[in-house]
Amino acid sequence: MEFKYIAILVCLILLAFSLFKEFKRTDKSRLIWRILASVLAIGCFALLIIPIKYETHLQQRANEIFLLTDGTNPDSVSKIKGKKYILSSANATELKSSKAKSIENLSYFLKANTTIKKLNIYGYGLTDSELKSSKGYEISFHPSANPTGIISANWQPKIKATKSFLVQGIFQNAGKKPVKLILKGLGSTIDSVNINAQSTSPFSFKNKPKQTGKAIYQLIALQEGDTIAKEPVPFIVEEQPPMKVLILASFPDFEYKFLKKWLYDNQYPLAFRSQISKNKYSTDFLNMDSLNLNRINSTTLKRFDVLIIDEEELAAINTEERSSIDNAASNGMGLFIRISTVKPTTTLSAKFSRYETPALKEKTLSLNIKDENSKLTKLPIEQNLFLKAGTNDQPLITDNTNKILVNSRISGAGKIIISSLSATYNWLLSGKKADYTDYWSTLLSKIARKKLELQSLRIIPQFPVVNQKIRFIADLSEENKIPSIKIDDVKLSPRQNMELPFQWDAISWPQKEGWNNLSVNQLNQSFYVYQRNDWQSLKNQAKIESREQFLKNSVDVSDKNAKTNQIIYNEVSKWYFFAGFLLSAAFLWYESRIIKDK
Repeated sequence: MEFKYIAILVCLILLAFSLFKEFKRTDKSRLIWRILASVLAIGCFALLIIPIKYETHLQQRANEIFLLTDGTNPDSVSKIKGKKYILSSANATELKSSKAKSIENLSYFLKANTTIKKLNIYGYGLTDSELKSSKGYEISFHPSANPTGIISANWQPKIKATKSFLVQGIFQNAGKKPVKLILKGLGSTIDSVNINAQSTSPFSFKNKPKQTGKAIYQLIALQEGDTIAKEPVPFIVEEQPPMKVLILASFPDFEYKFLKKWLYDNQYPLAFRSQISKNKYSTDFLNMDSLNLNRINSTTLKRFDVLIIDEEELAAINTEERSSIDNAASNGMGLFIRISTVKPTTTLSAKFSRYETPALKEKTLSLNIKDENSKLTKLPIEQNLFLKAGTNDQPLITDNTNKILVNSRISGAGKIIISSLSATYNWLLSGKKADYTDYWSTLLSKIARKKLELQSLRIIPQFPVVNQKIRFIADLSEENKIPSIKIDDVKLSPRQNMELPFQWDAISWPQKEGWNNLSVNQLNQSFYVYQRNDWQSLKNQAKIESREQFLKNSVDVSDKNAKTNQIIYNEVSKWYFFAGFLLSAAFLWYESRIIKDK
């Protein structure tokens, strides 16, 4: 039996007992009033338990719903007249008490309710996948104010121990008070920047981690001492791989001397050969066993990942040795050529165009690592030799006027780099070791012989969350071999890209926050799973940008004039019944205690 029937039965029994007591009462005065008061009191009591609803009619657009997303102002929700829904993925807890129905999956909901033609979306909006499922519907956006916080962020998830860690992004301060943004790592403040009120400012933090392995820095936003954001920045510092380097020098200048010491200090296996006189050489072997370097051939070059040579030495060696170097570069070895004159002296170095400009005395050289958008400290040298970018070239190092000083080109399976910088050791002499390290570690990593089977790995989305879909995209060197992809010993089923056969992807739903172990062909590729509320401002800004792009490409497809008579059931306020019960009970008490005694 339903509860309401039990409540009615109990109230009827109570009413019968009350009426029986009234009729048995000796004093029959005011009997009618007492019976009416008893009926009213028990009736109101019953209606307090059992809600009473009534039917109303609302004229609204045909087949439209109101969808509440993150950022919706709770005060505006009460003004919405119509069917309100909220996505279960929304983080706004204050909206979940707005009597809006929850939707687990927007795509499935729209497919199940085929009569819906229009979506009224409040707040920051929908994700890219949710917007795709809403194509073909008339969309009406009611956007919220721009979020305050980090709306863009980028950093390298993996760095070598010799490189600096760089965090860059954009902070949007929509408030009326300034914000202090701090980068903290291992319990200490690394760097900070102030963001003015009602402004959007880029930020850039650079740090040289002293530890290796997994680490989590934090970006903390403070406003008058209060923490308004605290975002994790996970990354991995890897040991420098055993990259074998061969240097062939026409003479041991200061550039080679400092480079040789830096390579030794950073555990690079190094073979160094310097010419003393014709066909006579001085050799050094650091972090590796010695071998015969009197004659350079293909067998010798296969032992090394990078060859560094100046143009004078390249011209001095015989034709057979130059041919071996050219073939080795085409087969994967990295070739680094130092030049000092405007006129090329070998066919290898002649592949790159160069030019001279008048030297500006007492000037310093400002350098940028082009693809990393990173600036190096000014180099105190005079520079007049520069390079021209060819059609197939990729400039690596430029000055502040965008003139090229280090250029590169693919050569078969390898890469050739040519540099007109002759005195980078001045960074070390002026105490700028970090810039010297950034320069050489970047260039060596660009041209080193590729050894790993896994060429690249991408994770979508940028900030994976527990129990949400995550996609791994791996580019492999072997096209037709099915890769083995596992997460914590759970094997995934990879799919091959039909257009790019070397590319494979796999789908998973991570089960735990923090670091997770991913294995691709027994090669570990750890990744970080974030908490649900991490990087919320960035995600909300991404929704805003997706919304604006969607509006540019969308077309209304619904009938804008169609309206329908919607039936809505409203509940009668229980305060009326409570007031009736209170007045009736008060009258019965007053009549039996005061009027009767008079």
